[in-house]
Amino acid sequence: MPERIVCHGAAGIARGWAAGTFFAGTIWALAMVWGSASARADAGEGTQAGGTVTAGEQGKASSDGWEIEEIVVTARRRSESVLKVPGSVSAFDEEMLRDLQATDMRRVQFAVPNFYFERGDSSNAVVYLRGIGQNDSLPFVEPGVAVYVDDVYMARTQAAFLELFDVERIEVLRGPQGTLYGRNSPGGAVKLITRQPGDTLEAHYEIGVGRFALATTSARLMGPLNDTGSLKGKLAFTLTHRNGFSRNVVEGGHDGDTALGAWRAQVVWEPNSDFRFSFTNDGKIERPKRSLTPIRKTALTVFPDPVGNPAQSIVFPPTEDRFGSPYVVEGTANDFADLTTYGFSIDLRWNLSAAWTLNWVVSHRELDWDLLLDADDTPFADLDIPVFEHDRQTTNEVRMSYVGESGFTFTGGIYTFHDFDKVLAGFDDLNAPFSFGGFTIPIFTVGVPSSGYGESRQRTDSFAVFADATMPLGSGTSLELGLRYTYDEKRMRRRNEFFFNPNLFLSRDFPPFLSGLGFPGEDLRGKKDFDAFTPRIVLSHELNDNSIVYASVSRGFKSGGFPGRAFDSIGFKPFAPERVWAFEGGIKGQTANRQLTYSAAYFYNRYRDLQLNGFGQDPNTGRFVSLFTNAAQARIQGVEVSFAAKPLEGLSLEGSAGFLDADYQKFFTLVSGALTDVSDRRIPNSPKWTGFLGATYERPLTGDWVGVLHVDAAYRGDHANETTDSPNLAVKKVVFVSAYGALVSSDGHWELRAGVTNLTDKARAVQSFNTSEFSGVETAFMGPPRLYDVRLVYKY
Repeated sequence: MPERIVCHGAAGIARGWAAGTFFAGTIWALAMVWGSASARADAGEGTQAGGTVTAGEQGKASSDGWEIEEIVVTARRRSESVLKVPGSVSAFDEEMLRDLQATDMRRVQFAVPNFYFERGDSSNAVVYLRGIGQNDSLPFVEPGVAVYVDDVYMARTQAAFLELFDVERIEVLRGPQGTLYGRNSPGGAVKLITRQPGDTLEAHYEIGVGRFALATTSARLMGPLNDTGSLKGKLAFTLTHRNGFSRNVVEGGHDGDTALGAWRAQVVWEPNSDFRFSFTNDGKIERPKRSLTPIRKTALTVFPDPVGNPAQSIVFPPTEDRFGSPYVVEGTANDFADLTTYGFSIDLRWNLSAAWTLNWVVSHRELDWDLLLDADDTPFADLDIPVFEHDRQTTNEVRMSYVGESGFTFTGGIYTFHDFDKVLAGFDDLNAPFSFGGFTIPIFTVGVPSSGYGESRQRTDSFAVFADATMPLGSGTSLELGLRYTYDEKRMRRRNEFFFNPNLFLSRDFPPFLSGLGFPGEDLRGKKDFDAFTPRIVLSHELNDNSIVYASVSRGFKSGGFPGRAFDSIGFKPFAPERVWAFEGGIKGQTANRQLTYSAAYFYNRYRDLQLNGFGQDPNTGRFVSLFTNAAQARIQGVEVSFAAKPLEGLSLEGSAGFLDADYQKFFTLVSGALTDVSDRRIPNSPKWTGFLGATYERPLTGDWVGVLHVDAAYRGDHANETTDSPNLAVKKVVFVSAYGALVSSDGHWELRAGVTNLTDKARAVQSFNTSEFSGVETAFMGPPRLYDVRLVYKY
């Protein structure tokens, strides 16, 4: 049976039933206990856990004016002010995220210099920091920027696109995180820290409606579950429905709609101040009616009947030339884009003494992803792609931490990671063209298969040991030394099947894999080990009580693997790890009256063996060729500055700017089927300039209500959107403007707001693919147009 049927047949139902039963059981158990505990809670003493404040409480009166609230982060695995961390860290608490109207990470990217975080061809997160990331959504390659939820690494990019419905804080760590974090990430790390239940009852409910038939609701309830407060719990969920942005003129309706539900349930046991045990279950289910269809950025020749009438062809102009809009599509292979991801984690903390703490975090996650993608945006099978994936990951991390009175700190531990991923991906290309000598004919007539399957089974086992220590040297100077050793073992089995039946379409018929209907290819197997030492050295100095300067050098590492699109043993060659040496120097601090905070940094990175993908066509056979290899070396340097200020009572300002000078030193990829040096291309998703400026003004209107007005503008410069740097797919510079107005009750319980993002309705491509050499077309997935909504919020 094909994976589509398996995932939605007995096995898929069993997995979904197990997840749903567990979730429902958790809710029922907590609700029963809560019924008795909440009756005993003092309703008049509700506060927000974690020190976050309501919109009416963001400023704090002082003799010198309003102060900027301190944000405490855990970027170095211990709690400290973000202004004391000797490195580039951007942090956003819950209220700051609401100012950005950030329901997911796409809005956060604009407020962080040199940061790119978009939703790609399905649910996958396309993440870049300082020019480093990964544009490929298949699992054979590691992401260049790691995403964590409460110290749990999200291995698959589809699971890393997160809804921000239960968030205490977001931390964006720029630069290699090769010492303290589980899966080494040369570009950086994005950390989502969820809300933790406290000693008092807290409730949050939000409902909203908006453009494209948006209907959304989210809720959170947390607090004590027994008389002593030693047992605490949390329930949180979000539900969202929205029509797609792209109108389909062939099938009617819209492609790329949103229909999702996500949840998080947590139980915390703290019998005393020295011991804490936490169990969390979370997940997300997406069931849109249609997948997202890209637009054509180039003309495309299609042969509608290559068998009966191979001379007949149809030319489809670029989408915007044909319809005058980038939000009109003609694809028909768009039946599903289903995602189910769920898991659990256990977090144990034990204070062994006043100085020593033991942490143990274990997690298990599973993911099912089914996608049918019309990658040519025509009603014909020029390049239609079905993908069916199942992934299981398990992580374990044990950390020992020491914080001494003299200022000496130490964190060390062991980390293990296991991942098994199975992908069955196919293609239909019966109607695709083949060009040679100035002539274009149907690709089917030159012996290329009309469709094909490829199945990859990949197993990853990783082990790491790490240590990091900070030593005071006197007179406000500190030295931080860190080292991590990582050992990865990767195994892959790759099998292919090719079909030459013009009446069989994988994206419609879903035939069973290797059932005898097609012709099997080579049985490819590989095993490879990778390891690396990644040190970090940081020297920092306190200029005064409010500011520090620092300099650092660190090494980053991203594991190698096997190409997951190989058709034969020639293409099934392991690629090496990606490595970087990174140098950074900076200053950060605040003024004495705490009305201005600032940071500035310069960084210089040298990358070796960058992992990049290339797509092409064999000039002799016409067959699709995929090259994923260590094609490039790169030099990336830049400057980043940011500030936050409260110059007047009720007025808050935030801003940042980033300059990025990113160049390939060497880059070989496929051009007309031959390896060619293309080092003059731009690195993807790396605009030279990025900038952000936001302002929030609060003013009491009556004794019971406070008015809030926010406006922000984000600038993103010209940049390439994929590895070929095609002029057709390049993204032009743009300014995005967003705003909202709100009424907030003076007690902080109620809020009514109306907001708009992308106010000037700027269209932009967020992920692009150049398949012109194989299917004859270049395509782009478009980001959201202007969106607006109205939301009602209740907090307790």
